[in-house]
Amino acid sequence: MFKYEFLSSLMSSVGFDAWGVVRAVELSDAKARFEGWLAEGNAFGLDYLHRNVEKRFDARLLLEGAKSVVVGAVSYKNALSLGSEGYVEGRVASYAHSVDYHSSLKAMLRKVAEGLGIADPKAVKLCVDSVPLAEKSLARLAGIGWVGRNSLIVSPQLGSFMVLGEIILREEFDHYSSPYEGDGCVGCGRCLLRCPTGAIGPQRSINTALCIANRTIEQASAEGFDTHGWVFGCDECQSCCPHNASAPLYRNPRFEPLYDPRNYDSEFWAKLTPTEAESAFGTTPLMRKFKK
Repeated sequence: MFKYEFLSSLMSSVGFDAWGVVRAVELSDAKARFEGWLAEGNAFGLDYLHRNVEKRFDARLLLEGAKSVVVGAVSYKNALSLGSEGYVEGRVASYAHSVDYHSSLKAMLRKVAEGLGIADPKAVKLCVDSVPLAEKSLARLAGIGWVGRNSLIVSPQLGSFMVLGEIILREEFDHYSSPYEGDGCVGCGRCLLRCPTGAIGPQRSINTALCIANRTIEQASAEGFDTHGWVFGCDECQSCCPHNASAPLYRNPRFEPLYDPRNYDSEFWAKLTPTEAESAFGTTPLMRKFKK
């Protein structure tokens, strides 16, 4: 049995800003909501979301014998996350200003697993959002924050400019986190008003057919769709959030911006070739746009 206190020291030492641990069980309520969201046709162009639904809501199906899920969050908020005067075209979501978080989080999670004494990589499952796992539901259960109206996890200390990673493992802990029961979105609604395409729906969900981030990242082309100056991702529903206004900037050096997107306009991004992109932005999430 692992000690939660020891886990906390590990999570902090490798650079996580918030964390918790939950039992590996089926998340039946979250699964039902997700299936309803899919049935309403909200997953535009995201066919992969229809696959592995059972696994997504039961970590035990991703790792046989799993008993616990460690959830970690890292802030990536930088000086441009809330916007900047004159920065209205060629905009890039602020999470994509630094090294790809998938590689950063995987390295951090691996260090935590090693620190726990788990030497066999097959004894754990390291998850970032490329693995079918209901990480937002797990983050709430781990006490990190609540699901905001923009469907993102919002931490009372860190806001929503966070990325999440998980470790599924076969050991139990001497202490498990309590779910976050609060709701800091009551009476606000700024994200609904700010979203330029009306993508934020009821029940804190997103219609991905209207979501700028989906159109500019996941889809092969956003032709015929007004992206309102965004060329990769979108921060509109986060930059207006009062919880993000008071949140601190990133502290983990892995999330230091590698370039200033204000130096490039929409024409630059439209003409950028895959070879040029690889040379200038090869370690950042931007490469997803040029590898389709």
